[in-house]
Amino acid sequence: MKAVIIFAVILMAFGTVDGIAAPGEKGASSTAMEKASDEAVFHRIGDWFATIGKSDQEKQEIIGERKAKRAAERADRQAERAREKARRQAEKANRKMKGAGKK
Repeated sequence: MKAVIIFAVILMAFGTVDGIAAPGEKGASSTAMEKASDEAVFHRIGDWFATIGKSDQEKQEIIGERKAKRAAERADRQAERAREKARRQAEKANRKMKGAGKK
């Protein structure tokens, strides 16, 4: 019985090691964000509700406006992530420089 438990613990340990992204590689969430699309189910459902009972021309205008708004929001989020990443890198460099000056 003890051997089975030890074997299970070892298997779990190896399973978690493989799941961790190596330095420089992308993790699961980064990969998922790259593959995410503007055509997600919840966007299509929202677009469908927004265009119920509209003419074809109105539908295309509404969908176009909503896609443009989503693209702008996505660009804002990416810019914010880039600013945050640059800020963290600058802080890390400052800490490294302060640490080097103390030696």
